[in-house]
Amino acid sequence: MLRVLVAAFAFPLTTPLHAHPADAIAPVTPTLCTHMRQHRVMNPGAPVPCERLRLVSFTHIGFDGAPRTGQLVVMDAVAEDVLAIFAALRERRFPVNSARLMDEFDGDDDASTAANNTSALNVRTVGATGQISLHAFGAAIDLNPLQNPYIVRYPDGRTRIDPPHAGAYVSRREIRPGMAESVIDLFAAHGFVEWGGRWRGTIDYQHFQVGRGLAYRLAGLSPADARALFARHVRSHKP
Repeated sequence: MLRVLVAAFAFPLTTPLHAHPADAIAPVTPTLCTHMRQHRVMNPGAPVPCERLRLVSFTHIGFDGAPRTGQLVVMDAVAEDVLAIFAALRERRFPVNSARLMDEFDGDDDASTAANNTSALNVRTVGATGQISLHAFGAAIDLNPLQNPYIVRYPDGRTRIDPPHAGAYVSRREIRPGMAESVIDLFAAHGFVEWGGRWRGTIDYQHFQVGRGLAYRLAGLSPADARALFARHVRSHKP
């Protein structure tokens, strides 16, 4: 139902060079915005209004080697680079299990990760910290959670793995299809310079984001100024 809704009310703004037919950037329409509110994705306290969000659609390669259509909602300033990331993943034939909007999971991050779903916008806090997530800005992407689990190691020796069935991917010694290590450079080249796999204590292999300070600055600017600032940020991290 959601894909039909999006198709009816999303009008392409941008199509990349050498694009597949599904590749496009579109505004988040009032209808989609309402749908996100109804499904606990666009929640009170959202730092970025729907007018500053974009729906990014793209073709990606599944783990079976077949092309599929994916969609993410992100902040307008980063949308062109997000589309470029997923076009490059396709060209590299890097497999993405699925990329479905968080509406389909009623904003439940655990349900999305259990389905090995790649996701972006979700207005929520970070675990029990109460700190707003970079996902709330549309400035973070979780990639293939099964192959790139979230791991917490407690002082008493216990370990929490999310999703729970991702134990085979806790060890990162052998890089297998869908694991994030092979595309850190790609995300960084498009401004997503922070990777949760480098964090200490709590490790989040699936998570890529822009810096927190940058996300706040982007959210506070006009769309044109935000895009210009992010473009400068991307250029500063080009190899």
